[in-house]
Amino acid sequence: MKLLHTADLHIDRAFEGLKDMPIEVAHQLQQANQKVLERIIDVAIQSEVDAVVFAGDTFHQSRTSIRTQAYFIKALKRLEQAQIPVIITFGNHDYYVAERYWFDFPKNVHIFDKEQVKTHYFVTKHQEKVAISGFSYEHSWINENKLNEFPQKDSTVDLHLGIYHGDTSNQHDAQNYAPFSFSEMKQKNYDYWALGHIHQPQIVSAQPLIVYPGTPQGHTKKEVTAQGIALVNVGKGHSTVHFQPVAQVGWQKKSYSLSNCQSLKESLQFLTKAILLEEINKADTILLEVHLQEVEHLGEEFQLSYRNGELLHYVQEEVLLRSNNTLFPFQLVVKEALMEKKALILADKELLHQLEKNYLQADIFSDVMKELTQNPAFSKAVKIDDYWRQKSLISADQQIKEDFDIKEGR
Repeated sequence: MKLLHTADLHIDRAFEGLKDMPIEVAHQLQQANQKVLERIIDVAIQSEVDAVVFAGDTFHQSRTSIRTQAYFIKALKRLEQAQIPVIITFGNHDYYVAERYWFDFPKNVHIFDKEQVKTHYFVTKHQEKVAISGFSYEHSWINENKLNEFPQKDSTVDLHLGIYHGDTSNQHDAQNYAPFSFSEMKQKNYDYWALGHIHQPQIVSAQPLIVYPGTPQGHTKKEVTAQGIALVNVGKGHSTVHFQPVAQVGWQKKSYSLSNCQSLKESLQFLTKAILLEEINKADTILLEVHLQEVEHLGEEFQLSYRNGELLHYVQEEVLLRSNNTLFPFQLVVKEALMEKKALILADKELLHQLEKNYLQADIFSDVMKELTQNPAFSKAVKIDDYWRQKSLISADQQIKEDFDIKEGR
């Protein structure tokens, strides 16, 4: 059986961390997610797969726009015309609420719409009888291990597959995403496990084959290792996987030394030329984070042009023009000679964690956010619910760790 396995598309997610983008780049990014979906459908049809699995977080939010739903349904209808079955589960971002969907899914699509594990059966064009077990989120988190609900491999079928959107990490926030262990997963004796939730591609196990395909399209500068989608040949006792890139936009990070540049003019010429030599062969558009080293000798004028944004603006315009809008340096970072030290906090880390959890209580969170939530623009743009409070707390915790050095105090 040939399977296309994808997860974590987040097809209604914006590209984050970008400011003051030229119109040409903004337009490309607006079209990118839809083109990634179209590429996935193209690969499925051209590869003549027996089924396509979307293993959760196809959308970035549970209430997605009519437009996004419309082009997703249109893509699924292409698979219907090609007589390719589609299996969809919903994750913690796009958790399933039936009333929020404006269109009927095509007849070739099977949806796992409940948090209770179910098993769906179908027959491939090669007459292989396949069982596929899975579940969907109906809320933004699931705290229990769902593997307990999965049945053992069905002995009456040729192949038994599992779909699981969750995390094995021991970090406290991972416990909200159907925490499980791979050892328990293997005990089900399935022929293949299609995983979702982790954005970095991972082949967790070869026997049986257990795969996180990762996100097909990175939306932040941290997502530089997107492999694309997993094309899987599932067989009795042995399965293989091949990753195929489909990203429209690629994120890269490069460092350049200006030690051999003796003037501001030389530094501009060298930098633009070096950036334009970068290979662009994995995506249609490259977003480049540029780190500059050994710049101290260029003096105060260089530092001033860096800090007021003139240097970045010039490099962006020059590189975009000469690369035909395929390469966009979105950020310049100069390594400062003297780095600011983190402020020291003497405290018990577990106590801080417990204090943070207090803000998950709706009344406490609401009191702290009162001034912001009274702003009409904010109230229209953001729905404050349990999921939003939780993500805000995680972001705040990360920021505290970046800004402060926390050590046990007496």
